[in-house]
Amino acid sequence: MIFTRFLFLLKRFKYLCVLNTIIYNMIKTIQHFVHQLFEHRNLIENLTKRDFSAKYVKNYFGIAWAILDPLFFILILYFVFHYRFGTIETLGVPFVTYLITGYISYNLFSNALTSVTACIKEYSFLNKKVNFDAAIIPIVKLLSEYLMHFIIIIIVMILLWIAGITPTWLWFQVLYFQFALFMFMVGCGWITSSIALFFPDIKNIIGIITRLMFFITPIFWSMESLPEEYTKILKLNPIVYIVQGYRDSFLFNKPFWNDFDYLLYFWVWTILLIVIGIVVFRKLRPHFADVI
Repeated sequence: MIFTRFLFLLKRFKYLCVLNTIIYNMIKTIQHFVHQLFEHRNLIENLTKRDFSAKYVKNYFGIAWAILDPLFFILILYFVFHYRFGTIETLGVPFVTYLITGYISYNLFSNALTSVTACIKEYSFLNKKVNFDAAIIPIVKLLSEYLMHFIIIIIVMILLWIAGITPTWLWFQVLYFQFALFMFMVGCGWITSSIALFFPDIKNIIGIITRLMFFITPIFWSMESLPEEYTKILKLNPIVYIVQGYRDSFLFNKPFWNDFDYLLYFWVWTILLIVIGIVVFRKLRPHFADVI
């Protein structure tokens, strides 16, 4: 009996040691990459500005489209759905505000994922340089998408105020959810951008996945209308955490720490993606020049 108990404790100690080693290596890996990115912060800033302005440089109105494009789209959404569903409420708020806050958060995810997947090929001229750290390219593309998103956020805040939603300090909480999605997308970006060079079809697969996720993420509908067992399944999708977070910040005045279990679930997902992304990127980086 004592011997059996000793073996049990020994196995537990062994598993704890293995787990401790894994966690230590994960932390060291992330720490190393963060240090590298900090060293290249000036290059990241310059490339982000270049990438953002390059989208509009050939247009007559130039960078003004960075404001006009999201402004027109959000206004169309607002007036169409306000006219059609103006008197309908979802969870006590106008449907149009529920729709817009959900849509802009999902749209950031969808655009960012599409953008980072193709970014290594797009910046192939930099990848051929010996001392260039290609890991910063997905981050540059993400930051460029976020510049556009910040403009959209300002427009949405004004429309929410017009729609009768009273601003609170929790509106600034959306910055936390933007940061959370950014970290999640960094991991995704390192994985998909490096694989896309060797398997170009992944860009089409990503398109299918984002369209499918659009319908299983509560953007046009509310999870509260579903039975609890279905809600639990849908919340396995980490993007639901972001969509709900935007609405909790803008519409329902709920602090992000209210659902701590879901917060923890999202960050476990995020850390795993970052570690996997670092490992995959490191393994494939030496072979980029062969396929670019």
